[in-house]
Amino acid sequence: MLSDRTLRFPCDILFGRPSYTPSSPTNSEARLESVYASAGEQVKLSRERMKTRHDSRATDHHFKEGVLVWMYNPKRRRGLSPKLQQNWEGPYTVVKKLNDVVYRVQRSPNAKPKVLHINLLSPCRATDHSSM
Repeated sequence: MLSDRTLRFPCDILFGRPSYTPSSPTNSEARLESVYASAGEQVKLSRERMKTRHDSRATDHHFKEGVLVWMYNPKRRRGLSPKLQQNWEGPYTVVKKLNDVVYRVQRSPNAKPKVLHINLLSPCRATDHSSM
């Protein structure tokens, strides 16, 4: 270090050195308020983007009692490729809608009913297998 000399950077030569002006407390307070406001706007935009992403993957279907549905239950068996295993079981019958996102389903009249979230259910579309 050299004494009595200020450091000069290449950008100082190109653009010049900024003049030092002490800021007053009111100026700092106004600047902090503007930074706080812009941060709040960024949080709001981020929240809206995250909600849009979440809602794009959320299921929007609802089931009535007695409707047939498939249940998502990925079973991983050792020695078999997960890609070739069945992830959906069913069809199950919707017994009761417990709330907006939780359903009680049952595979057969004698089977024990299961309580499942709507994200684990998919509508069962009827197909005619008798023509095969």
